[in-house]
This record gives sequence, structure tokens and C-alpha cells, in this order.
Amino acid sequence: HTWGEFDDISTQSKLLGKFDFIFGSDVAYRDYLHDPLISSLDRLSHENTIILIGVTMTDTKPIFFSSLRKAGFRYERIPDHLMSEEFRGATFGLFVIQRDRKTKN
Repeated sequence: HTWGEFDDISTQSKLLGKFDFIFGSDVAYRDYLHDPLISSLDRLSHENTIILIGVTMTDTKPIFFSSLRKAGFRYERIPDHLMSEEFRGATFGLFVIQRDRKTKN
């Protein structure tokens, strides 16, 4: 799947469907890919999908998180104490993203 591209909706829907879990790492550091990524998350998730995305905080801009909210998602950073020591600190963040049940898509 190429983020944000849904040329043949019926074929892709049959092949991809909706997922219970979506995982990604280092996927949000290019601003021009935010919209296609979020479009794909929207298309491939359902109201109970759990999305885990790991990002480097130095190159993932706040606009990515603003765009998630605008698209009807909520997010929460997993606290450092729940991760391995090598991933703790200000430069890496692991986020749980889900559809915001208060927002209708």
C-alpha cells in the first residue's frame, strides 16, 4: 500500500480491509507525508484499532500531531518508565493513536 493512494477502492478494500493493529516507526518525519499517512490510517482503521507509532522527537514536528487531531484521532505518548532504557528520554517517543470516539468521521 502506498500511503494516501486508493485508486481502486473496491480491490484495496477487499485486500486490505480494516486492521485491529497498525505499527510504524520513523514514519512522520517528512511533513509532506503527514496527510497521506493520516489518510491511510483513517482508511485502514476502525473505531477500536490501536496504532503504535515510534517517532524521533527532534524531527517529527508538532504539526503532525495537530493533523492527527484534525483528522479525528487522539494520541498519547507511552511513558518512558514503560519502555526499555535505550528508548527513554526526550529524543524518542512511542505513541498510541486511536480514533477519537467524541469525533465522528
